[in-house]
Amino acid sequence: MHPTAIVLLNLGGPASLDEVQPFLLNLFQDREIIKLGPAFLQPLIARLIVASRLLEVRTRYASIGGRSPILPETQAQAVALAQALAETGHPMEVRPVFRYSPPRAGGVLRELAGLGIRRILPVTLYPHACNATTGSSMGELKREAADLELEILPGVQSYATDPGYLDALEALLRTTLAQAPGATVVFSAHSLPLKQIQGGDPYERETQATVEALKARLGDIPGGYRLAYQSKVGPVAWLEPSLGSVLKELGGREVVVMPISFVGEHIETLFELDIEYRELAGKCGVTRFLRVPALGTDPTFIGALAHLALQGLS
Repeated sequence: MHPTAIVLLNLGGPASLDEVQPFLLNLFQDREIIKLGPAFLQPLIARLIVASRLLEVRTRYASIGGRSPILPETQAQAVALAQALAETGHPMEVRPVFRYSPPRAGGVLRELAGLGIRRILPVTLYPHACNATTGSSMGELKREAADLELEILPGVQSYATDPGYLDALEALLRTTLAQAPGATVVFSAHSLPLKQIQGGDPYERETQATVEALKARLGDIPGGYRLAYQSKVGPVAWLEPSLGSVLKELGGREVVVMPISFVGEHIETLFELDIEYRELAGKCGVTRFLRVPALGTDPTFIGALAHLALQGLS
């Protein structure tokens, strides 16, 4: 057995409607993803926010099947990555590790240590470097690994302009755009509080780098390109423009929305994009609303992760 295992880092999500509340509490209590008042008050503020939003969020999950699909999808990505590595002569254990729902870092690392694993190679499923996502996941991973005397390698912490990642995105975008060649392409990324960007977080810069790289690959298109942000939470200032405001400007046009900060389907794509923003687009007079699918187990994307993982081992 290879002494190094790969863990795929992702946010996580509730596996049932009963798990929505603990998932939200774990998320809002993490000051690395969002600071809510002074540190000693954050647990209380988090509980108040969750109480106020619980019914709405449960309703959203109910509308997409009563759970997040992120666990089975990430498990499928882990299986695909393990197979791709084995085909190159590098068989390795590959496991999902979520930040706010099972499987959490502690349990996965204990299991891997029991198998004789001594080194962990983290591979993020957040394409763009961000302290609130990969940074927070790496922090928890290192804390849990210390007690088990496991070595955490630097790993793969972003790949905003990796050629293989861009190849996969380009192919999916071209396929969808072929259905509406005159459409405006709207790249949609998860938003982030402006304070975090102003504090030096690289997320906005890396997101824009992906967008510019894809625009260069596709060249000029009749409908042009826009970048927008979604999934804002709370009253503080977040990255703009919002996806809603951009859709309001595109009445009378066809629109192709491409989620570029998500590599799998979950609440932000299946509910926000496919239900909420599709409905808003219709109200705004958008004549056709198409959405590019997330990468999932796309072979080109999995191949890119395998290549990056092997680089991380060298």
